[in-house]
Amino acid sequence: MSQGLHDVNTQIYEEAGEWVVRHRDGNLDARSRRRFDVWLRESPHHVRAYLEMSSIWENLAALDPAWNADADELIVRAREDHVVHPLLKAQSGTNRVPAVIASPSRARYFFALAATLLVAVGIGGWLYLQRNVYSTGIGEQRTIALTDGSTIELNALSKIDVRFSERERTIDLLAGQALFRVAKDPVRPFIVASNEAQVRAVGTQFDVYQKRAGTLVTVVEGRVAVIDDARHAAQRPVDASRATGPSAAPDERTGSLDGVLVSAGEQMLIAQGSSTPPRFANVEAATAWTQQRLVFDFTSLTDVVEEFNRYNHRPLVIDDASLGDFHVSGSFSSTDPTLLLRFLRDQPGMHVNEMASEIRISRQSN
Repeated sequence: MSQGLHDVNTQIYEEAGEWVVRHRDGNLDARSRRRFDVWLRESPHHVRAYLEMSSIWENLAALDPAWNADADELIVRAREDHVVHPLLKAQSGTNRVPAVIASPSRARYFFALAATLLVAVGIGGWLYLQRNVYSTGIGEQRTIALTDGSTIELNALSKIDVRFSERERTIDLLAGQALFRVAKDPVRPFIVASNEAQVRAVGTQFDVYQKRAGTLVTVVEGRVAVIDDARHAAQRPVDASRATGPSAAPDERTGSLDGVLVSAGEQMLIAQGSSTPPRFANVEAATAWTQQRLVFDFTSLTDVVEEFNRYNHRPLVIDDASLGDFHVSGSFSSTDPTLLLRFLRDQPGMHVNEMASEIRISRQSN
């Protein structure tokens, strides 16, 4: 890139950063809003720069207040794309801007730094410096829009770590369940890693649930390649675009392992040291949680109780372990166990005791 073009691009990003700061400050009168509208319409580059700077603003909430690296250091680190540098502290997903960058002058400093980075190493380089941790509590669900156009629906009591580089888009599912709608990017595979498995896709939609029994992968659209920890610990990453069968062999040119293909309408459970072949799945049931529904098909009461307790602050408790083997089928509201409790009360020999702090399920005394 010539020095002249470099300077022009840097100026565009700096102008975009200035507009973001002024919007966040609420320091825009009618005349300024008209100027912003004119500036935005001048070029598609202005639109892109403004959107990218807005995204950076959201991620400044995770910045370590003690960090004070200069642009040269950041450029070197961003280009070392084999290492994740903890320049940003993991955030809880609230995206609150801390006091350290609350002042306009401090925010402008970071935007000037970001402009230099974006031009020097590209947006992918900046994204690689981002590391965002999102989590949800009991009964909480949230939708996360990623900078590549993908979206994640995070279920209750779940946690993910988002790490993007120029070569791949990685999501660590640390706990719980998430539905991924992946934007296509053939040169950057989308990877979801759990305790037991690694799921790779280019552009598709799938659900990953980290359960006690293992990692459950359900594909809604497209297809993904799945390998378990035991396999991907000894092999290079899979390539979903080349896999052609239920389990493809390593590519002689790259040595990569394609793993097991799971297609739309299929489901696969990967447990420690073992996995089941892909099987037909009730996709609507698997993703019903996005509509605040729970669908069970001959599911043990132990698992049913575990599911309900993710959404309700008054937990269900099974007093008699043998009741855990009782099986439940049906569709229920995830946030209201009333219908489930009515069903359990109708079962011979079962007693439900509702208290202020919990709901106990026991065998009815004679």
